[in-house]
Amino acid sequence: MATKARIGLIGAGWIGTEHARNLAANPHVELVALADKNRANAEKVGAAYCPKAVVVDDYRRVLERADVDAVFICSPNGMHAEMTIAAAHAGKHIMCEKPMAITLEDCARIRDAVKGAGVRYLIGYHRRFNPLYCYVKSLLDAGQLGKPVFIESDYIHHVPGDWAIWEWAGKEAIAGSIFHGGSGHNVDLLRFFCGEVTEVACYKDIAMPRTIQVETEDVAVAILRFASGAMGKILLLLGGIVPFTFNFALYGTRGTVRNNRIWFNTIPRFDQPGHENDCIELPSSWIPDNVQGGVSETWDALDDRFVEMLVGGLDSPNDVESAYRTSRVCFAVLEAARSGRSVKLG
Repeated sequence: MATKARIGLIGAGWIGTEHARNLAANPHVELVALADKNRANAEKVGAAYCPKAVVVDDYRRVLERADVDAVFICSPNGMHAEMTIAAAHAGKHIMCEKPMAITLEDCARIRDAVKGAGVRYLIGYHRRFNPLYCYVKSLLDAGQLGKPVFIESDYIHHVPGDWAIWEWAGKEAIAGSIFHGGSGHNVDLLRFFCGEVTEVACYKDIAMPRTIQVETEDVAVAILRFASGAMGKILLLLGGIVPFTFNFALYGTRGTVRNNRIWFNTIPRFDQPGHENDCIELPSSWIPDNVQGGVSETWDALDDRFVEMLVGGLDSPNDVESAYRTSRVCFAVLEAARSGRSVKLG
């Protein structure tokens, strides 16, 4: 394997800047090229993190370069399909920000292109690297929580209604659904613990006032059934008057996790008055807070893992097939809300 991952960054907005910072800190990375249709954005990122990188305003110039092994796709959601498929055809390995694409058909096209080209792929769902969820997954795999019965996760994010982000993030043709873009994190995390989803139901609405109103949804409640027999719930609320909240709970036949607190059936009198706090309490800093660089927000771990896929030969922990299955659930949730009926996944 190579000792350096030669990477091109496509998209130099907010999220692209965060990835550039992480990649610049990795000694096994050479940021070779930056692309953004707003060239000034790419030049700003280049000056801060990779002054030797070539700056272009057309992502195709990055894909043409023989000295680029892999790309980070950090463009607006609606461009993910075109750029990912082009990258696969160019033989470049791919880390793509979530969501995978804004239609299920495009997600399938991406899956087929990546598999056909034999390139490596990682989707940008970084929650799987969070130390809380890694620890809980180890407990579950060891049988200490028993069989999962019910699992839930919330994505509650106060994004002010007058922020410029709504010029694109709330537009269906550019960004797709907010549920897929935001609560795709929750769907992916629930799949990480409970496996594949077989049926979904959902209510959704647009409820929060904004200067630039969204077109899809800013509140949604989805119910999921898994092949294992477990059930689940996801709440999406964008604009709620509350700090960023990413609640998580898993109820198993031998133990329960609620955020950073764990109860086991081996703890005496856990169910009796006065013993509610007889549990294992993990660090509160492990609870997601949406602040890049913190121990709970593991974007850097996601980026480092992609580099290890290139220079160390490690497998992708969330490959193109997995990304497609998370996306398929998200689109089924939206169909369930539109139709007013539950939707089964084959």
